[in-house]
Amino acid sequence: IKKGEFILKEGEYSSKAFVLIEGKVNVIKATIYNDDYIVTDIEAGGNEFFGEVNLIDRGLVTSTIQAKTDCKILEIEHNEFVELMDEYPHIAIKLLWVISYDITKHLRKADEDVITLFNAFVDVVEND
Repeated sequence: IKKGEFILKEGEYSSKAFVLIEGKVNVIKATIYNDDYIVTDIEAGGNEFFGEVNLIDRGLVTSTIQAKTDCKILEIEHNEFVELMDEYPHIAIKLLWVISYDITKHLRKADEDVITLFNAFVDVVEND
C-alpha cells in the first residue's frame, strides 16, 4: 500500500481484517461537520491489526484507515477465515483469542469514554 492510499473508508461495508507488517497508518473519524479527525495512528512492530470486527460481522467500517507511510499489509477475508477455521481449528482458536482480546480492549476504552462524556455532560447541565 502506498503512502496516502485508503485501506478502509468509514461507512463502507467490509468483510476483511488487516495485519500491519511494515509502515504506519492513520485511524480517521469523520466529525459531525464531515471533517476528518485523526484519532490515532498504528505503527507496525507487534500484533498490529485492524478491521477485525468486519472480519466477523461483514458490516460497516467504523473508521477510515489511510497509509501514513508506504505499508506492507496482510489481509484476510471473511470466507477465507471461515475456511481456515474449518481446516485448521487450532490456528483459528488462537486467532479468535487475539481478536477477542483486542475487541475487549476497545470495549473497555469505549466504556471509559462514555463515562467521561456523561460526566462532562452532567457538569455542563448542572452548571448551566
